[in-house]
Order: sequence, then C-alpha cells, then structure tokens
Amino acid sequence: MESKQELRQRLRAASRLLTAEERERWSVRIVEQLEQHPRWQAARRVGLYRALPDEPDLSPLMARSGKELYLPRVVSDTELVYLPYSPGMELERSRHFGLEEPELEGAQPIAPEELELLIIPALAFDREGYRLGRGKGYYDRYLSRTGAYRIGVSYGIERVDRLPREDWDLPMDELIYP
Repeated sequence: MESKQELRQRLRAASRLLTAEERERWSVRIVEQLEQHPRWQAARRVGLYRALPDEPDLSPLMARSGKELYLPRVVSDTELVYLPYSPGMELERSRHFGLEEPELEGAQPIAPEELELLIIPALAFDREGYRLGRGKGYYDRYLSRTGAYRIGVSYGIERVDRLPREDWDLPMDELIYP
C-alpha cells in the first residue's frame, strides 16, 4: 500500500492534468448535487471552504445559499475554527496553504456543536469515506469535536479502495463526486 505522502504526490500530479474547463464543469456538478441534497436543504448553519486549485469550487453555492455560512480559519499549528462568512466578504490569504480565510479580528467562531453540516474537500476518499487531506490534521481534530453531518467532496480523479489510516481519522457520512 502506498503511503499517504506518496498518494498525495501522485494525486496532486494527476490533478494538475485537469483543464480549467473540466474543473469548472465538475465543480458545477458538485454544486448542483449539494443544492438538491436533503441535508443541504434542511441545514441552517453550514461549514464550507474556499477552494484551492485542486479542490471543487463551491463559490456559486456560497453566493446564493441563504444560509448561515462559516469558513475555516487556521488559528494555530494544530487548530482551525469556523468563522462567519457572507457573500462578498473580504477574505485574507493565510500563511497555511495559501487559503482564503475570514479575518480573525472581531469575528466570533461558531462552536463546533452548533454546525449542522460540513462540506469538506479532499484529494481522495476511500470507499468507507475516509479522506486524504493535506497532511496537517486540521479537519481530523475539528471533526472529533463536532456532530455535524459530514459530506466529502472531490473531483474523484482516482477512486481509492482503502486509504492508509490513523486511529484519529474519521470518515465522512457521505461523498459527492462530479
């Protein structure tokens, strides 16, 4: 079995082969599925993310949701929080992965137990919903503190039967691919 690092390298290389048109088309398909999903329709407080180049872009969903939206903000070497987001809000580029995040000053993080739905990206998911992220464990630590329903989204460039796992890894409740 490949190590997580080897898988990350291989999947990032494969992702770079996608055209901008493919990324946009596949992101639109994921957004459409999310908008029609009963969990999305019922949820009031939703944690989303701002996409990196190899992640599905959910910005159209964020622009027209009518929900209380929250985006992750890395606040230390081990922790992220979710901060309020509204369409058009100015975001700042963080030193962690170059993410676009809400400004921390003056913002009040939502308590993990108050989120109803989390949409979480990954390089890959396996058949049981375990994710291969970027390797820092931010989402893993957050997921251990929330009861929110977890939907994983990915371009699904390669489907993996079983990812290498650690004791602290937690699966998604459901996965959505283009």
